[in-house]
Amino acid sequence: MVMLRNSPERYGIISQTLHWIIVVFVSIQFVVGSIAADLPLGMQRLILLSRHKSIGMTIFILMILRLLWRLSNQVPLLPAGMSSHEQRLARLIHWLFYILLLCIPVAGWINSSASNLTVSWFGIFNWPDLVEPDKYIATIAKGTHKILVWTLLAIISLHTMAALRHHFILKNNILIRMIPGFKGKTGKETIL
Repeated sequence: MVMLRNSPERYGIISQTLHWIIVVFVSIQFVVGSIAADLPLGMQRLILLSRHKSIGMTIFILMILRLLWRLSNQVPLLPAGMSSHEQRLARLIHWLFYILLLCIPVAGWINSSASNLTVSWFGIFNWPDLVEPDKYIATIAKGTHKILVWTLLAIISLHTMAALRHHFILKNNILIRMIPGFKGKTGKETIL
């Protein structure tokens, strides 16, 4: 049976779906942002940056939905064998994801607004400017955006290594409780 809500043992299908869609979009963002940054000024760069902004704003909206869903759901329990230090670190990492994935798009949005550039959502509508054009604010927002992105990359690396450690070394269900349809230690379907 597929359950929408989280349980004490496992994330529900809505949490799982939001997680993996955001993972895909963030991965695309790293690629598109890196390619666009290396291109000379021109139409190809503008097109890629437009897509980058659209995907970034999509992540922003999905993260708001994910945060609201998390606040209205229980969070699966951490394994009993984890030390209190590890548990605090795990919670901190998760909240850093929420903070970074909300702040990164906002910093990019401020940079665009301050640079007098429109933030369009796939050409369907334009987001309002957050600030008036201002070179100084644009420079600060662009630098902040980059720092936050590199911080996110470090956190993603740490999170991935921890999930793999839990799965392959500690052999607990931390990783598979976020994977739809994966079988747990009992051999039964673990989608709840």
